Amino acid sequence: MDTNGKSKSKAGERYRVFLVTHKGLVRDNNEDNFTINNISKKLEYKNVKFVSEHNAPMFAAVFDGMGGESKGEYASFISAKTAKQLYSDIIHNPEPETRLEEFVGKFVQTANNDIRTFLEENKCQTGGSTVVALVFINGVVYPFSLGDSRIYLLRNGVLTQISKDQTLAMKKYEANIYTLEEAEKSLDSHKLTSFLGVDYYRQGLSPQLFERIVMQDTDKLLLCSDGLYDELSLQEIQNIMLIYPDQPAFKLVQAALNHGGNDNVTCAVIERV
Repeated sequence: MDTNGKSKSKAGERYRVFLVTHKGLVRDNNEDNFTINNISKKLEYKNVKFVSEHNAPMFAAVFDGMGGESKGEYASFISAKTAKQLYSDIIHNPEPETRLEEFVGKFVQTANNDIRTFLEENKCQTGGSTVVALVFINGVVYPFSLGDSRIYLLRNGVLTQISKDQTLAMKKYEANIYTLEEAEKSLDSHKLTSFLGVDYYRQGLSPQLFERIVMQDTDKLLLCSDGLYDELSLQEIQNIMLIYPDQPAFKLVQAALNHGGNDNVTCAVIERV
C-alpha cells in the first residue's frame, strides 16, 4: 500500500510504541515474541508490557512461534534475536532504503536456517515462527511478513489490514473455492503455507513485501499475532484503538482475554510523536 499524505520533517522523526504480550488464559507458555529495535522478550518471560519512544530509523516486529512444547518459544525467540541484526544493518547503512530488500532477505534466510538447525538438533520435524514487521525510515514505513500474523493501519478512524495471510484458506479464497467469510471461518484459516522455518532444505525463502506507507500525523499501525484477531473482530479492534488512544495495546489484549484468551496474544501499536 503506497499511501500519500503530508508528513512532518524527516529531522527528529520519532515514534511511540505500545507493546503487550500475554500467554493468554489457556496455555502455560508464551510462544509469541517481538523485536523493537534491540528489545525482545526473554524466554523465561510469559508476559511483557511497556511503552517506549524511539528515533528513526526504527524496526518493529511480532513473531508467533509454533511447534509444540517449547519448540515454538525457541522458534520465535530465534527469530526475534536474528531480527536485531536486521536493525543493526539498517542503522549502520547511510542509505538503508537502497539495500532494505537485501537486508530483509538476509534476515529471513538466517532466521529460517537457525530455526531449522535448532529443530534438527532436537529431532523435531515441524516448527517455525510467523513474522510481521515494519521498518521506519524518513517518514516512510516498509512492511513485510511471513505467515498469518497481521499488520493493520488505522487512518482517519478506519482500520485496514495491510498484510496478507499466508494460509491454505486464503489460497482457496483466491481460487474461488471459499468466499472470504468461509475462508475466515474454515479449519484451513490457520494452516500456514509459509513461515520462518518452512524452508526445510534451505534453498531460499521469500518474504511478502508490501507497498510502503507514508506516515500521516494521526496514523497508527498495529502488529499482532492471531491471538488478537481470533478473539476480536476488525470492528472491535478499530473501536478499542479509537476509544483508548493512550493505552491501545493494553486494552486490546485485555479485550482478547475477556473474550476467552485461548491463545498467546501480542500486539504493538505504533504512532508518531
